Amino acid sequence: MPTPENRPVSRFRRKSTFYMLALASGIITSIYVVLDDYVNFKLITDPFIFGAFEMIVGFIVTFLLVLLLHIPGKGETKLGKKFNLGYKLDGNFQKLRLPTGKIAIYTLFAGLFATGSTILYFYLMNRKGSSVIMPFSQFVLIYLLIGDAISEREKPVIVEIQSIAMIAFGVIIASISGVGGDGSFTDFLIDVLLIMGPFSIFTAFYIFFQKKALTTKDKHGKLYDSINLRIWTMLIITFGQTIAAIPALTKGGFIEVSNSWQAALFPVIVSMLLAFLSIVFYSRALTMGKMSIVKALNSVSVVTTFPIIGIASIWLSDIFGFGGENVILDIVLKLSGSVLILIGVIALAVSETKSIFLAKAKQGFAIDVEELSKMKGIESVSFITGTYDLLINVKMRSIGKAFSLVEKSIAKLPWIEDVITFQIMKEFE
Repeated sequence: MPTPENRPVSRFRRKSTFYMLALASGIITSIYVVLDDYVNFKLITDPFIFGAFEMIVGFIVTFLLVLLLHIPGKGETKLGKKFNLGYKLDGNFQKLRLPTGKIAIYTLFAGLFATGSTILYFYLMNRKGSSVIMPFSQFVLIYLLIGDAISEREKPVIVEIQSIAMIAFGVIIASISGVGGDGSFTDFLIDVLLIMGPFSIFTAFYIFFQKKALTTKDKHGKLYDSINLRIWTMLIITFGQTIAAIPALTKGGFIEVSNSWQAALFPVIVSMLLAFLSIVFYSRALTMGKMSIVKALNSVSVVTTFPIIGIASIWLSDIFGFGGENVILDIVLKLSGSVLILIGVIALAVSETKSIFLAKAKQGFAIDVEELSKMKGIESVSFITGTYDLLINVKMRSIGKAFSLVEKSIAKLPWIEDVITFQIMKEFE
């Protein structure tokens, strides 16, 4: 029987680790997108050529970094296997390996959807910059919430509707300053539709297949790791981005790269190293919580992007400065929109609730634990002694959903006689 693969025990609580990974990913993201702004506006101005250059350099950097993560460390894993640096970053990492079976299919789809969102990312950044891209990209969260609601066959609760409304209004307010200036309202509307449409949809599917790849076990009972997932999706993205750059390269693009690659190399390397850490942290967080909650916490990047741009504008005011006649209004709109987005994602993140159910089985009926474990929101099921037979740990996005789970699913099982619910107010470890 295959040995199950688990992540290493951390000195941090699991919930604390989850929050730290998701938040750190968002903060790191806000740093590397500003670096991308600098290279795109200052050095390599064609978005497709810049995207191909960054992905090629990024894949080489990522591959070398993964090789370094094979360096053995002291001691062994809890399963008695040789310890390496990559194990410290992700407890499921052992060595560079090709995905197989369903994991390979999920990795392929993750790479294809990531390719689409990456091509649009560079194109839209070239037109509007990160200060507009970051707020609008949070529409991905709305799609993930809708996806969760469809998969769970549950209507969204009031806190989710309020969060979606806050995020949507925040996005509009933060980006409204993009109208006017050198661009037309039509150009602005096209950008908005591209971000809210294909860019966000591609990103949502990328996140979905990421999670599927990381939570599916192979034939040996092992889970895939975020490091291998990153390098193979990166390879697919590199091929796609390079193909997208071919028309621009045939029209004099090689000259632009040859004139700028040396100056662009260092910031691109730093950007790709930060992107590697951000995506690995994000992927690990995906294995520990719901897609929408992880994305909500990761959305801290919307707020942290602006102070980073402000610092960068001290030295590079021609790129990052808030220029124009209405500079004060521009800053106020962006900050106000960001605050609304932040309030929306915080409200969504903290609405998650944990409950304990005690269930009593009917005499003479077989207890089907597998049927119970497959229900949405149920994290674990344990047999207990006493009046009740089962202890069920549940994590849902609201108290209402937890009670709905009892009413519509658990209580209707033919072998369940009674269920009582306890709401967890605070956990200590």
